Amino acid sequence: MASVGPRLGRELSFTGRIWKAFHEWYIYACGYRQLGLRRGDLLNEDDPDVKEAVKRLSPEDFNLRQFRIKRALDLTMKHTILPKEHWTTSEEDTMYIQPLIDQVKKERIEREMWDHK
Repeated sequence: MASVGPRLGRELSFTGRIWKAFHEWYIYACGYRQLGLRRGDLLNEDDPDVKEAVKRLSPEDFNLRQFRIKRALDLTMKHTILPKEHWTTSEEDTMYIQPLIDQVKKERIEREMWDHK
């Protein structure tokens, strides 16, 4: 039976190349990198899990996140973007907050299970 997993060491299929090109275009079209934001900065803090995860960020990460968001708001009000050398690169654009969100969700689910017993 043939392996269904990713093709390591091989070129992407035609569909894979199209998907990657679309993905790159879509990220650029969203415009958040031109404002210096990361994907984790775009999460809605109205979600209780995200709100708790933000509280658990290290003070340095929290301050950097707040700076990026405030700078993006300022740029948006001025109808401008950062100079290209200050845009967020794909290497910097990580979901830095995702492990904390996963931990908060796991704790919430476990707490709900214990509350229902």
